[in-house]
Amino acid sequence: MRNVPSLPSPRSRCRLLITASIAACFLPLAAQQAPVFKAETALVEVEVRVTDKTGQPVTDLSKEDFEMFENGQPESISTFEFVTQPVPGSPATKPGTPTDRSKPDLAEAASELSSSTFIYIATRGRREDRRHIFDAVKGFINENLAPGILVSIEGSPFTSRRSELYRELEAMLDRSSGGRGGGGFVDTLAVDLARDIDYSAAFEDLIEEANDEFESQLEEINARAVLYRRLRMYEYIDLIRALSIYPGRKVVVLFSTGLPVDEDNLDIMKALEDEATKARVRFYVSDVGRLSAVPPGGDAESAGNLDSLLGNPLDNGFQNQAQQRQDNQDGLYELARRTGGRAVLNSNDFGEVFDVVIRESGDYYLLGYYPSDTKQRGRLRRLRVHVRRNGLRVRHQRGYYEERPFELMSRTERNLRMHQALTFDTPYTDLPLRVDHEFFHNSHGSPTLVYSVGLHTRDIPSATVKKGETVKLTVIAQASGTETESGRRTPPIIDERRFEMIVDSSELERLSNDPNSWLHYGSQMPLEPGIYDWKVIVRDDLSGSLGSFQTQVRIPESQPRLSASSLLLTSRIDDISSTKPRKATRKSPEDVLQVAGSRFFASAVKSFRKGESIYLLYDVYNPGAESLLDPPSPRLALYRGQERVERLPVKGHQTVPDHKGNRIRYMAALATINLPAGDYTIAAMLPSGTGEGPVIYRKFQIVNTATE
Repeated sequence: MRNVPSLPSPRSRCRLLITASIAACFLPLAAQQAPVFKAETALVEVEVRVTDKTGQPVTDLSKEDFEMFENGQPESISTFEFVTQPVPGSPATKPGTPTDRSKPDLAEAASELSSSTFIYIATRGRREDRRHIFDAVKGFINENLAPGILVSIEGSPFTSRRSELYRELEAMLDRSSGGRGGGGFVDTLAVDLARDIDYSAAFEDLIEEANDEFESQLEEINARAVLYRRLRMYEYIDLIRALSIYPGRKVVVLFSTGLPVDEDNLDIMKALEDEATKARVRFYVSDVGRLSAVPPGGDAESAGNLDSLLGNPLDNGFQNQAQQRQDNQDGLYELARRTGGRAVLNSNDFGEVFDVVIRESGDYYLLGYYPSDTKQRGRLRRLRVHVRRNGLRVRHQRGYYEERPFELMSRTERNLRMHQALTFDTPYTDLPLRVDHEFFHNSHGSPTLVYSVGLHTRDIPSATVKKGETVKLTVIAQASGTETESGRRTPPIIDERRFEMIVDSSELERLSNDPNSWLHYGSQMPLEPGIYDWKVIVRDDLSGSLGSFQTQVRIPESQPRLSASSLLLTSRIDDISSTKPRKATRKSPEDVLQVAGSRFFASAVKSFRKGESIYLLYDVYNPGAESLLDPPSPRLALYRGQERVERLPVKGHQTVPDHKGNRIRYMAALATINLPAGDYTIAAMLPSGTGEGPVIYRKFQIVNTATE
């Protein structure tokens, strides 16, 4: 058997990047507008609370009594509204009033909805805190729920019906106790059904529509929560965006043990502040860790070393814990302050945060304006509201941050934007992509998705450096398992790489003018059998331009019968026979494209120049003991259009039995010098004891010159 000829080393044309299984090189050889990250002039709404010397709200001001300033410049107030305080016990509709669902007053319902307050209750406390949180929320529902206030408990649909909120509250406590029940709170449902707040049919229809959209957004947030790791602000930004579908005022009541803020997430806090301002979302936080009493030096589980017990001030467990708690509280305070809410940090009353929320849920003025300065540079836009009446106290948010241009973003902000791009279904097309994928098994029989991304040279921005032109790209591939019958969704699998290359300026210009010159990136993702929503995002790290591709892939279960991998075609393989084999690990899995001293490179564009070699790779699984001992040669057929090419131009092939992997690996090389340009199909028949076996095939194209 003859070895497959190897191509010369491509070092003169490109750089091998990251690992042996990930490469990018120049090889010969769209869509809708992205929906986000575009700077537009939008209405900015500012809540303004005005009180007199005694702290009582002032309710008789008009639009003419206010002046609005942004960065010291006066702004014209476009919208003006006074929002009154909700009154518990007052019905939204008169008791006994029939609701006519055939003629709903949608305009009145929409106005009622826009003046409502939506309170989202989130719990980030410990399991032992849930009973205290339960009691606090129960007290709020019993005593302060009023028309115009709608509540969601940990993502449940927003509602003012006490019966539904009790049910969700009980479920929250049940989850925290591992399914052991919450103490029979549901027994009060029969009594409290009569206290449900009723709204018009039109209002209920609007809420139901918004709740459906909100639920779908929360499912997406939960599916990608693994991406956020310790940077909790990522999740809160997503929550703000999900809440923005509701009109009116949105409040997040957060029970938490703390939120560290450091240099790694300070930029994200600024982005959160900007999103919250635009969406009218306020965070009211309650530090549930305040009930913890830790003795000096720490308790039995958290104490420091011997020095801390002897009072060494340089290594004192108590001081360390106190500092950590202070840091966590600082983060909660910043979250509340930056969004215009309040923080309750040093009180043992878990219900106090609701007292603050209710006190500030009404009797304020809502001023809206369109900023005259439309430039976006990432600056803090400071707000100041002046009232033309002496002796009054005015309180409002301090300002908001502009959209930050890509070149001014920190690495953390750039990572956030790219990960969020994974969540949008609308494709990004500033960076046009070609994406292809194949399936192989490793030597243990586990499936691997081999994928490749192609970008045309002319579409890739570059920057001039001393040695030529530099190209910087980031590629993220994400495979998200679809929901199973049990309702579970497996965490997404992420493959993320950054790479940089330098190309001679004249060479880059030549390649840019060649319609068949593509930059190819290839990588691999080990995946368990199943159906995946698969998406690839590519970002140019010089300009921030994005390109995306998405589809659904199915990884089949391993079969005991004869089967095959995909049929991979490429114009590049490398000779790695002198390279020491790399041991497969969890972080660096087995490279399924390495075989018999050669390494194949997947290419997204199956277009080859006339005269260059085309290399084939495919595996046959479960071929049988006899075939493994004496592997048959590959059986190939080539078609141009519908006509078979009688003389198959195979210039070499190799057959490699792999007893450990129960597979035969086939390699071959095709000569194209005598093949006319056109569309082709290469087919491979799997060996079978009957002589006729299954067939796998692949389409490709041959082009004559660089001008085609």
